[in-house]
Amino acid sequence: MGRRGLRLITLAAIPVLAISACSSTSATPTAAPATQATTTTTPTPAPVTSAAPGAATVRWFVGLGSGTQPAQIDAQKAFVANYNSTNKDGVTVKLEIVPNANAYDVLKTEIAAGNAPDIIGPVGVKGRNGFEGLFLDLTSEISKNNFDLTAYDQTLVKFFQTADGQVGLPYDIYPGYIWYNKDAFSKAGLPNLPTKVGDQYQGQTWDWTELGKVAAQLTLDKNGKNSTQAGFDAKNIVKYGIDFQWADGRRMASDFGAGSFVAADGKTAQIPSLWSDAFSWYYDAIWKYHYAPNGAAESSTLLAQGNSQSSGNVAMNAAWGWSISSIATDAKTAKVKTWDMAVVPSWKGATTAGMDADTFTITKASKNPDAAFKAMVAIMADSTLMKDYGGEPAKTADQAGFFTSFDATLAPIFPGNKVTWSVLGEMEKYPAVPSIEANMPNFTQAGNDYTAFYTKLQSKSGLDINAELATLQKTLQKDFDNAQPLLNQ
Repeated sequence: MGRRGLRLITLAAIPVLAISACSSTSATPTAAPATQATTTTTPTPAPVTSAAPGAATVRWFVGLGSGTQPAQIDAQKAFVANYNSTNKDGVTVKLEIVPNANAYDVLKTEIAAGNAPDIIGPVGVKGRNGFEGLFLDLTSEISKNNFDLTAYDQTLVKFFQTADGQVGLPYDIYPGYIWYNKDAFSKAGLPNLPTKVGDQYQGQTWDWTELGKVAAQLTLDKNGKNSTQAGFDAKNIVKYGIDFQWADGRRMASDFGAGSFVAADGKTAQIPSLWSDAFSWYYDAIWKYHYAPNGAAESSTLLAQGNSQSSGNVAMNAAWGWSISSIATDAKTAKVKTWDMAVVPSWKGATTAGMDADTFTITKASKNPDAAFKAMVAIMADSTLMKDYGGEPAKTADQAGFFTSFDATLAPIFPGNKVTWSVLGEMEKYPAVPSIEANMPNFTQAGNDYTAFYTKLQSKSGLDINAELATLQKTLQKDFDNAQPLLNQ
């Protein structure tokens, strides 16, 4: 199960940007070690706690996503102690924290033993994979408690709707966007990129074709020639126009359109036509036009061994909010001085981008769903927990304060740089659905196989992309045919 790891990038004086939902790739930064100091770490089912007369006890399971770092553990324990002593609903929360590496198996064991926790979270889409059918549809609880869904952009509310219903509420989000190095653009005489979906760029539609043209002008060889000029030396590139740092195949392809490798029947492998376009575009960007780095360049010192965004040698990058902290740690050593955000280009008239998002869920097996919902809402409303988890708040009213705080922490590292945070507000309205981390049969093996395909695109020239996609589809079909049943079947 791929959700056993946690990508976590931390910097002093910068909010923790944890991506609970994202998958690991060869270019992914090394995850922080899973914390062993936990409230409950045993892989055996936790005993059910008896509630005091008139009180309801609910178990809060942490480990499938954020929440296992020392500061987060302390904050969670403090919240529980305060909540248990002050809430007026007669609810007692029991905190169960399990290291990321063990969390999936521990939760699976608990559920199989009839000892499922009540609340699970924070958890992303990938963290919920394999547990389909086991989460409570929150629609009734939302209605009974008059919970205000208008506090969120309704696109985010719909993002957490599955075949099981409204399985989660928006909590923190990481919309996709285009990061760009403004100094590189200035040197090339290029204007800033669009910040609103539908805006043009230099009189042209801002789509992936146009981005490619821009990337070509920003790709330079050792003699200063760009990739559109005669005599450009493709074997000695020192600046690249565009990268997809820390993306896997589904992340990259979803910037061209939403899709899935599995058809609507849940068992047939497919290659969405928009994804076929994406992989062809990307392959040509690497091997035909040379404005995107291949695998060898990606892992080279020129591009900081996979952290190309920090290298100063990439002009644009398909990015998410959690990668901001990888750009630099201080002004003295920063190789990027001024940068900003732009909206993701459209493709064939539509805009979409992969989005990571965390939520909290309640299990169907909860014996106290009313109490669990009240406790869950209190957890989600706690500002200290939100800050320690580090994501952009999904609640619209909280976003301005988050970005003001973020500006203050970035200011010493990038003096004078102004970030157009409104881009994230734009892009949260265009998430790829199905999610870039949605489940599929035989998830781990299928993930390994499409990652191998993506790596091959980055490492080998002269491929017939259509033939490679046909082979991938056959491989995925074998994976799907060998899938084990879900826990609820």
